[in-house]
Amino acid sequence: MTRLTICIPTRNRQAYAMDAVRHMLASPRDDFEILLGDNSDDAAPLADFVAEAGDPRLRLLPPEAKPLSLRSNWERMPPHARGEWVSFIGDDDYLDPELCEALRVTSLRVPHVDAFTWGRSFFVWPDARTGREITKIPTGSHLIHMEKKDLMRKMFFWEDAKDRPACPFGVYHGALKKDLMERIRDAFSDRYFEHPNVDYDSICKTVMMSDACIYWERPLSVFGSCKASNSAGLRDDQLGKERLRTFREENDGEMEARDFPIPIDLGITASVAHTIEWFKQRYGIELNGWEEGFIKACAGNCETESDRTRFEEKKAAYGAAIKAWGGEKAQKLFAPVYRYRADVPRFMGHAEGHLNFDMGIGDARTAAEFYKIIDGMLFPVRLLESRLAA
Repeated sequence: MTRLTICIPTRNRQAYAMDAVRHMLASPRDDFEILLGDNSDDAAPLADFVAEAGDPRLRLLPPEAKPLSLRSNWERMPPHARGEWVSFIGDDDYLDPELCEALRVTSLRVPHVDAFTWGRSFFVWPDARTGREITKIPTGSHLIHMEKKDLMRKMFFWEDAKDRPACPFGVYHGALKKDLMERIRDAFSDRYFEHPNVDYDSICKTVMMSDACIYWERPLSVFGSCKASNSAGLRDDQLGKERLRTFREENDGEMEARDFPIPIDLGITASVAHTIEWFKQRYGIELNGWEEGFIKACAGNCETESDRTRFEEKKAAYGAAIKAWGGEKAQKLFAPVYRYRADVPRFMGHAEGHLNFDMGIGDARTAAEFYKIIDGMLFPVRLLESRLAA
């Protein structure tokens, strides 16, 4: 039985995808498969790689006659998934096939589970770093059943948001039952993914449609950020504008919500907000009381800036947009504070359930190598069943 399909959509970043796949295929497990959705200009590199690998756990969807948008490349993949569960990652990310064991054990414990996710870990590839990077990983190992009402508040009311909703459930760095994916498609315009911001589109729909959401504190994947990734644009303002321009040019769907004058290029908070508002508008969902949480998240987005000039520019731009949207009352709720202190060393050590350490640990060069290092620090996946039975 194929328990899990790991989907990796990619465009012109074949080397990153191949690195992740090589490490995944080193697993002895035979209950997962990897599905590559190649949207590259040159089909040969991945076609040759898959043929040379000769592994039945690896399959390829070749490029179509014309390049697809990111959304359309994602859209074509779920129908080809043979797994009971489906998960998506980026081509510069990594996912541990031992997720299959976590899904098996969790399904025994919670038979109606249809959405599963795990703790977050992040790796900036060396080619995208400008200096020393401190990262952190959660060190807990509890399985937590998340109530839908709590997830609704986190996603649609921005409860506990720092610069984006604190709701991790969706198919991106999460796993959804194939049955849930089909129900999502049937309920929402016969598509798995509608908004170009596919990861948050998936979260909106998962929160609405799932029966049981289980969160495991232990990381099972790595969010990678290489120099060519869209996420690299979050770290460099000019690069971010270039990536957004390219994204718009290749996009085949609506990005902005109607009558929501928060420029999407202000940052991650604005981008996610447009996705949520677009979703609510499309399906006639009317909610009140979310505005304050969103405004605080806008302030949090400003506070991620380490450059004082950029902080002030972002504060002014967000402030003007918030006033145009919600008036002076809304603007008064927007109070970002410049917090970066160049004279204070970044904390390293264990605090509040997280281990903070230098990202260069072990001289990891790829997301897969980084995961191998942190995997040795964390609760062993193979012991999950015995832990729950104790």
